[in-house]
Amino acid sequence: MSQYSATAVTLVGHSLGAALSLLDSVYLPLHLPSGTTFKTVNYGLPRVGNQAFADYVDANLKLTHINNEEDPIPTVPGMFLGFVHPAGEVHIQDSGSWDTCPGQDNNSTLCIVGDVPNVFDGDLDNHDGPYNGVTMGCKS
Repeated sequence: MSQYSATAVTLVGHSLGAALSLLDSVYLPLHLPSGTTFKTVNYGLPRVGNQAFADYVDANLKLTHINNEEDPIPTVPGMFLGFVHPAGEVHIQDSGSWDTCPGQDNNSTLCIVGDVPNVFDGDLDNHDGPYNGVTMGCKS
């Protein structure tokens, strides 16, 4: 950062990479120069922590997590196990429209929790996107 006079960090990830990116977003501000700004954009983010973790993220990070259609991955691990998504969800509808979902684990049918009430209602094909025309994942 000092070599290039950088003052901003953007972390991006998909699926497990999104979970790791979120953890890094909590860790890095504690160890990088003060005054560094952070932004985190994740795709298909599974739940990472409990209520206290989600509250910490909401209070300290600028997070956007984008979910595609009926992707079941953002609904795991289940809330019944104590896992909670932080705020910042944007949900891509089947129509292609993008809806902002205020709060944590918003249960509106316009958001992933309401659209995929349990993992068996999801469609794993939606996990790789497309996200604004970009498909994630590995192709053989």
